[in-house]
Amino acid sequence: MFVLQGYFEIGIYKFRVINNIEITRSVDEITDTAVIKMPTKFLIKEGSGKAVYVEEAIKKGDPVKIVLGYKDKLERVEFTGYVDRIKCTTPIEIYCEDATWLLKRKASSFSKSKTTLKEVLENIVSGTALKLAGNIPEMALNKYLIKDKNGAQALKQIKDEFKEIYKIYLNDKGELYCGLQELNNVNQKASYDLNYNIIENKLEFKSGDDRKVKIICEGCARDNKKITATRGDKDGEEFKFNSKVVTDQQSIDKLADEYLKIAKYGGYSGDITSFLLPVAAPAMAVEIFDKKHPNREGKYFIKKVVTTYGTGGARRTVSIGNKLTTNKK
Repeated sequence: MFVLQGYFEIGIYKFRVINNIEITRSVDEITDTAVIKMPTKFLIKEGSGKAVYVEEAIKKGDPVKIVLGYKDKLERVEFTGYVDRIKCTTPIEIYCEDATWLLKRKASSFSKSKTTLKEVLENIVSGTALKLAGNIPEMALNKYLIKDKNGAQALKQIKDEFKEIYKIYLNDKGELYCGLQELNNVNQKASYDLNYNIIENKLEFKSGDDRKVKIICEGCARDNKKITATRGDKDGEEFKFNSKVVTDQQSIDKLADEYLKIAKYGGYSGDITSFLLPVAAPAMAVEIFDKKHPNREGKYFIKKVVTTYGTGGARRTVSIGNKLTTNKK
């Protein structure tokens, strides 16, 4: 029997009764978020034992930890971060953000003619408790400038410049990652049988071969000569990506290859809703089994996970991306 068991901590307070929590994590968004709904008052057992108003006891910037699971089967830290704002409705809504919240409070400036992506990111997180992941790509950048921004805005600038190819998000260790989306949670997977352990199936199967696309990526070398990489179908729909900061042919080739993989994605797309088990997180693989359509089975990349927990039960909604290649020995 699976019995829900969870709690959350905000500042000095710990709450074991959960009205409703929704946690959203995605490789497409820089910041993971959580929304906690709770009564407008709560009882302090220690000390006076009196009831206090939430908006008076909990403040913006208070640390947050959310632990969810099943009794004797699963206890998992699903979210850590900080209170961003409190909405005084009934019930009270507490909006939380992960550790990238710290970067909103830090001014960020950078100017260098020759640098790397890692050096820019190190500058952005310097002076905060946020650490960089160890697998940041050593990509050369040309004439990189950050001006009149906070740290979160500086990350948004990088995200916009690399469009859909490089992702910026916190990995499961709470470290800031920037790079190709599939380089975290290697070998970790969640398995779903479409005829067994899911609550709702909103998947759609599409063939990548039916999508005719032509990818053109352009950059500028340090001698001001244009560098170009073209991929895909000659007669396909054209997608152009121009980077002002990529300065070498190898990097522009790598970006074009990744962009093509995204544009010609074939396989399942959409969402699966399940219970808290199996555990699923962004950047993990999801292995899909379907006895009715075995040709569609395989591993897919998890782009986004929305976890809800409350009086109505617990659910994970898993959004999948491209199909992952399998290395056969």
